[in-house]
Amino acid sequence: MKKWSAGLAFILMFSVVLSACSSGTSKEAGSGKDDKNDGGTDKVVELKFTTWGELTADSVEKKLADQFNDSHPNIKVTFEPVPGDGYGTKLTTSLAAGQAPDVFLIGEGDYFKYVDKGVVEPLDDYLKSDSSFKTDIFQPDLINMGKINDKLYYLPKDFNPLALWYNKRMFDEAKIPYPDAKWTWDDMISAAKKLTKKDDKGKVKEFGFNATKWEYPIYIYLWLNGTDIGNEDGTKAEGFMNSDKTVAAMEKYVAMTKGDDRVSPTPQDTETLGGDSSMFMTDKLAMMVTGRWVKGDLDKSDVQYGSALIPTGEGGERASIIAAAGWAMNANGKHKKEAFELMKWLSGTEAQKARSEKGQVLPATVAELDQVKSKEVVDKPVIEMMDYAKKPISMRSANAPIFTEEFNKAIEKVLLDKSTVKDALDEAAKTVDSKIKK
Repeated sequence: MKKWSAGLAFILMFSVVLSACSSGTSKEAGSGKDDKNDGGTDKVVELKFTTWGELTADSVEKKLADQFNDSHPNIKVTFEPVPGDGYGTKLTTSLAAGQAPDVFLIGEGDYFKYVDKGVVEPLDDYLKSDSSFKTDIFQPDLINMGKINDKLYYLPKDFNPLALWYNKRMFDEAKIPYPDAKWTWDDMISAAKKLTKKDDKGKVKEFGFNATKWEYPIYIYLWLNGTDIGNEDGTKAEGFMNSDKTVAAMEKYVAMTKGDDRVSPTPQDTETLGGDSSMFMTDKLAMMVTGRWVKGDLDKSDVQYGSALIPTGEGGERASIIAAAGWAMNANGKHKKEAFELMKWLSGTEAQKARSEKGQVLPATVAELDQVKSKEVVDKPVIEMMDYAKKPISMRSANAPIFTEEFNKAIEKVLLDKSTVKDALDEAAKTVDSKIKK
């Protein structure tokens, strides 16, 4: 496995010694020892937890923190979200400095990475000693995602399978039937061609489909074509990332954004027009593969939309990815017993209900998801896509950042016409394997 650099590893080791820098504090100053909950009524353990996203007055996480404080008089929790795209950088920096929150949120694509860094506490012993909390309340796939090397490191927060989202108004105007469960990928591309429109000067003004450079939809597309960018355990790229099947599939995928008959915007087009969701809401994009998190924005607009199963590949197979998030405990935190109490609260049934009320995410617990299933009509296909979810390289190996970085570089070169698909993938595969061997 790839490890942090020696310098960062030293910082982490040093931070363990400097326990005073740890985020959890106690009102019993100068203790310097882990809180063992010895029954003292005047002791208040202070914890911090963090997520990505904006802090608003009606933030679910803020409300959950307040409710936790009300019901746990000996623990004071502070919620410290990180807005924007700087979450990963800030979290990594704070972990290296020994100043990270006691509990933090990790996206499924980074599960392996943070465990490999040794900064996430395994939860098995805490679960064994706590008969009041059972992991069988969670969807099996989601709790299993949090297990790495036979140990559980993450408790599920929520999840969203990727599905096909379509603009009903654009379909109606083109007199094309909506996508259904019988659609193949070829059916989708055929519809995308009919939905793509040009202005009087020959410039595309409405696109049928977004062949995004985001790797998750690309991984799905590759699976539908019987290939992948790495082997099962994520230790080899040669013969996978640059296989004949991968090259052929990616040539077709990239072709959707090129030429006079293109059906997809380029990444530059998408950025110029405000992103795929913005294009979708303004009737400039008919179809996209994404997660249910787009509902919040879609429901605020006047777009008429629907969701469908991702079309099948040539062999009739179907595939998706579950985008999820899990709560992790700081391995160097001072108050781990209390941190586990907080994790249970943030992952429990009431928290799952609270987050899923607005419909932007799906509850990770069995009973709560069953309730959503019984009422859901419009986005039922999104829930059904979880039955076809597969694990991308990021959920299979700590080498995932290497695969992702080099694969994305290769796609970027192709999209900018700086390389052919084959040459770019050959170079990427070679680079991945060389870095893994170091």
